[in-house]
Amino acid sequence: MTYETKAGLVGGSITTVVPAAIANLLNIEKGSKIRWVADTEGNGVLVTIEPVTKQ
Repeated sequence: MTYETKAGLVGGSITTVVPAAIANLLNIEKGSKIRWVADTEGNGVLVTIEPVTKQ
């Protein structure tokens, strides 16, 4: 799956949205926490997001 979203500026941070189809796959909703993992090995950057589960 490939999606494009627009970046915005809120409080000094660049923000974007998680497309609805991805939010459904991750079972996240407004207020959910997500973890961003950036892999910088090789060419470019691969960013993965995952839900942060409550323990």
